Amino acid sequence: MRIRLLAALALAVVLPAAVRAQDAAKPAAPAVDPVGKYTVQAVVQGSPADFEMVVQKKDDGSYGGTLSNPNFGTSVIIALKIEGRTVKIVLSTPQGVEATAEVTIAEDGTLDGSWAMQGDGGKMTGRKNP
Repeated sequence: MRIRLLAALALAVVLPAAVRAQDAAKPAAPAVDPVGKYTVQAVVQGSPADFEMVVQKKDDGSYGGTLSNPNFGTSVIIALKIEGRTVKIVLSTPQGVEATAEVTIAEDGTLDGSWAMQGDGGKMTGRKNP
């Protein structure tokens, strides 16, 4: 009985440290380079819509670009942040409000995520063009 109790206590002490060490050993996901042209699909106001997204790197190292659709106009990327393979985008829309998008860009160039704007939002998918 005492041996089982000691073994359980030893596991309770050693196991969390081993798990932390294993997590620390995992390499971080490589940062994605978002620069390029994308074909993007999103559901807007209940209907599917196709967009072209262009991401450019500015001279100061920040990113800019556009997201455009003939029916909704051209939104300007005013902020873009990269966290591994996740890209967080803030857009200034032609309607004068901000929209946000958060997508994960896979190694094959596909993107999957969501977007949001006052009173609307939804799924966002696409692909980086060659």
